[in-house]
Amino acid sequence: MLSPTPRRPRVISHIPYLLPTCIPPCTAQIIMQFTSLIPVAAALFASANAALIGSAGPAKCASETVAYEGLIGKDNNVKFVASRCNDAPHVSANGVISKRQSSNGTVSDVCGASCNTFCFSGGSGGPNQADCQVIADALLYDSQNTGPLFNITAAGTPTDKITMQYQSCLTYFLNQDSSDLEYCRSDWSSLVTWLSSDCDSANSAHGGLCVAADQRWYIQVQNTSG
Repeated sequence: MLSPTPRRPRVISHIPYLLPTCIPPCTAQIIMQFTSLIPVAAALFASANAALIGSAGPAKCASETVAYEGLIGKDNNVKFVASRCNDAPHVSANGVISKRQSSNGTVSDVCGASCNTFCFSGGSGGPNQADCQVIADALLYDSQNTGPLFNITAAGTPTDKITMQYQSCLTYFLNQDSSDLEYCRSDWSSLVTWLSSDCDSANSAHGGLCVAADQRWYIQVQNTSG
């Protein structure tokens, strides 16, 4: 489970999320809109292993519509995709899947929010940890050089899902809430490292996810083959 660390007071300038006008692939500077804030510490993890959940496998979109894509990181080698997860199931804080809610048009900062980790039991193992580390490093690089926060639009909008992929490792952030969310790249980086190591074949798992305690979002890490 993630637990938020103490943070200093900060001033955030909320900027509406705007789709790029370029033809994909766009540069990372164009395809992601960020807000400014005082730097915050990355969230800390509990020492206990993530709970194993059903062997059905990772949560998946019934269908997906890509809005735009590009490359991120120091070496521009991590693929970035912003998309809409059509008819996506809602994953609850205890791993139960249900129907998602519709948008209400507000924006919420969930950087440092706690989430519960679950591993997908069985299978042939999760993604290569070294591949996932490339994604984690790319997120940290962009956090330091582009901005610490990114925006994910509300559930049901064209960009409610943000995916990062490098070779065998795929991770995505899915907004299940009725409002736009802001999240820290450094927190996502930490979760990629955590889930890829804790939800691997050595722990009888093949990837996993961390779903927000309030069920508004989740981050999943899996092999690109599913």
